[in-house]
Amino acid sequence: MSSSTYETLTEALVTRIGVDPGQLAPERTFAELALDSMALVELAVALDEHAEAVFPLEGLSGLTLAEAADLLSAPTAER
Repeated sequence: MSSSTYETLTEALVTRIGVDPGQLAPERTFAELALDSMALVELAVALDEHAEAVFPLEGLSGLTLAEAADLLSAPTAER
């Protein structure tokens, strides 16, 4: 997991979505954070501003934050 990508992800969750920083940990899933579909779309938009990767919404709720950071930092061919 890229620490800078993870930091970008968690920063977006805190500043754009309003998630309590105390709830964030690499092993937490988006489902555990109880984000609704609108929050996930807003998160995807926020991450698109900071990363070259497109943040996929399909299947996102089951991913951990670490897995999502890995996905965002993976070369395009691996997505």
